[in-house]
Amino acid sequence: MNSFRDFGYVQCVIMCAFCFEATLFELGGNNSSLDTTVSVLDVAESLGATTFLDFVRKTNLTGNFTQTGSITVFVPSNQAFEDIPKEEKDNLQDLSYVKFILLYHIVHGVHEKRSFRNEVQYNSESRQEAQSELLKVRMNVYHRGEIITASGSPIINFDNKATNGMVHILSRVMYLPPSFGSITRLTSLPITRYVSYGLLDGGLAEKLNRKEPYTLFAPSDLAFEALPNKTMDLFIRNKTAIHRLMENHILSGTYFSKGMEANDTFKTMLGETLTVDSIKGNVTVSGALLVLPDFTATNGVVHITTKVFLPPDFC
Repeated sequence: MNSFRDFGYVQCVIMCAFCFEATLFELGGNNSSLDTTVSVLDVAESLGATTFLDFVRKTNLTGNFTQTGSITVFVPSNQAFEDIPKEEKDNLQDLSYVKFILLYHIVHGVHEKRSFRNEVQYNSESRQEAQSELLKVRMNVYHRGEIITASGSPIINFDNKATNGMVHILSRVMYLPPSFGSITRLTSLPITRYVSYGLLDGGLAEKLNRKEPYTLFAPSDLAFEALPNKTMDLFIRNKTAIHRLMENHILSGTYFSKGMEANDTFKTMLGETLTVDSIKGNVTVSGALLVLPDFTATNGVVHITTKVFLPPDFC
C-alpha cells in the first residue's frame, strides 16, 4: 500500500514537471531562448545612475551602451554630475559635448578591478573632432590600491557585471579628457604662458611631449608676476636657471588630486620634496593651492597652482 502511494507521488511530480516545461515552450520555444540580456544600461539603472541614463537617452547613444561587444563603462553617480564645476556644468546644455564626454566613459574590453594596473591606458570610444586616434582613459592605483582612478576620477563601486561587459561607478565625471594633447601642449593655455616659455627655454618641452607619464604643477602667470623683481632677474637669459626651476615643478608619474592624501610627499625632477598639506576642499601642495587641478594630458596631468616652487638656492 505504501509503495502504491509512493508510485502515485512520483507520477504526480513527473506530470507537474512536464506541464512546467510545456508552459516554457509555449512562452519562448524552450528555456535557452528566454531573454536574459542585462546590458550595462540595465546595470546602471539598478545602481540608481539616473542622470547618466537621462543623458544617454538625450544623446541617442543607447546603441553604444547596449552593443553586443565586450565593453567596460565608467558610470558617474548622480552626485558626480551634481559636483561638476559650474562652468563645466553649463557645457552640458550642448548635447554634442555631452555625447563626446559620454563616449569617453566607454572603453573596449572587459576590465575587472583586479586587472587594473597603475598607468595602464584603455582606448575609449571618444575621439577629438577630425582626429582618427581614440582618446585613452588612464588608470592609476594609489596608496596600495585603496584609491583607483580612471582619468583622475575615483571608482567607488567595482565589478558590476552585465552580459555585454562591466560597470564601475565613479564619484566624479571624467569631464576633462586629454583632448588638448600632451602636457607641453596643455601649457599653451592663456593663464600659463610663463610655464610654456619656461619649458621651451629650459629645454624641457620635448620631454613633456613624450609618452612617458609626468605630473606638472604649472604656476599661473599671476604667480610668476607676484615674484620679486630680483628673483625674476635670475631667469632672464639664464637657461640653466630656467631649466632647474621647471624641473622643480615636474614629477615622474601621474598624480591626480583625488589620489593625494595629506602628508603625501613627491620628489621633483630636481630632487626637491613637495608635500601635500591639505585635501579639504581644494588640494594644497607645499603651500600652493591647486586652483585648477587635473587637466588630463595624453602623457599625464597638469595642475594649475597659485605658487612658484623656487629651488632653495633661488630664495
